[in-house]
Amino acid sequence: MSAKSDAFEREIVVMVKNHIGESLPDSLPSWMLKEGIVSGARILDVRGIGSADRKNKTDVIIHLSEGEPIKISAKLLNADYFGNWYGHKRFLDEFGEAAFNKMTYATTNWANDWAKTAKAPFVGVSICFGKRTGQTAANFTDIFTPEDILTIARGYRTGESTANCMYIANHVATDIEALISCLNEISTETVNAVTETFKVAYRPINPMTEGTNRGKNVYTRFHPVSRLKQKTIITDPRRLFELGHFAPISPTCLNHNRILDDLEEQYNIVVPRKG
Repeated sequence: MSAKSDAFEREIVVMVKNHIGESLPDSLPSWMLKEGIVSGARILDVRGIGSADRKNKTDVIIHLSEGEPIKISAKLLNADYFGNWYGHKRFLDEFGEAAFNKMTYATTNWANDWAKTAKAPFVGVSICFGKRTGQTAANFTDIFTPEDILTIARGYRTGESTANCMYIANHVATDIEALISCLNEISTETVNAVTETFKVAYRPINPMTEGTNRGKNVYTRFHPVSRLKQKTIITDPRRLFELGHFAPISPTCLNHNRILDDLEEQYNIVVPRKG
């Protein structure tokens, strides 16, 4: 989560703590009732859990005297990447192999286009999901289904980590009634309305300037046409991309460092690494 998201989460928790012991309104929206949240239930406790685990879609959980807790996702309005750095295992768990195949082909097409004008070398492309503009972003809905979008917002696990509502205001409510009015159900319609700029963010990693990010999983890899006669250090992206093209991959947790190793060992291509 971003620092802004962390602060927003804390502010909601502080507000609710000031109202522990109070009851929810006697009349709640029908969607809350369908989630098992009981009108008039007393507030027993509140915790911020969004920053505790990257898999948590629930940012703030409010425990009640009866019924289901209120599990709030506040990320939609407050994080540039609320699906930050998707690795292969997490991707397969959430979306399945068919969606992975769509993702790797889309990423490959993007990488081959980006390579035509790239200012820096890269051998793989990682991905994030969230709000992004510019040429390194693609429409999420061009690749994924409405149900996939719900998974990003709601989560795919069970229990406290899976959100049952989302915070739709960019300010912190001052009391419980105002809080309820700032919550909305997580549905295709509401998520689409909030995430009009929801994108797949492509992250081509420059090995010469980035360190830890080289360990992130990739969704396409650079594949040379043939092996060079001797080890050759290449820093010019135009020279590198003349030697091959980007190709789809299988979900084997391949990362940038492993591609760099393979390029050197199998193709005599050495792209320098930071550090």
